[in-house]
Amino acid sequence: MPSPAPARSVVPFIVLCVGILAAALLGVLLLNTQMAATAYEIHDKQIALNRLDEGEASLRAQVEEAGSPAALQTRATELGMVPAEDIRFVLLSEGSILGAEAEG
Repeated sequence: MPSPAPARSVVPFIVLCVGILAAALLGVLLLNTQMAATAYEIHDKQIALNRLDEGEASLRAQVEEAGSPAALQTRATELGMVPAEDIRFVLLSEGSILGAEAEG
């Protein structure tokens, strides 16, 4: 008659289950921490983007204001420029000036 099989201990199985559970909990904790850090980084980037958008809008308004006809005329006057009396065009192909008044 064969001898009965020795009883196996349950301790290694319990240790394995506790180890798997601890590793899973640690993994979830690390993942959650990383997600929170990324959320803060995204928030900071959104704030920076909003500030840059406001700066861009301000610069666009300044460019539009500086390019308005009234602002250009004021700046030209400050630089000593005067309005043209009459407009003339040079035709290089014919060697003549269009719009020139007859002299003489």
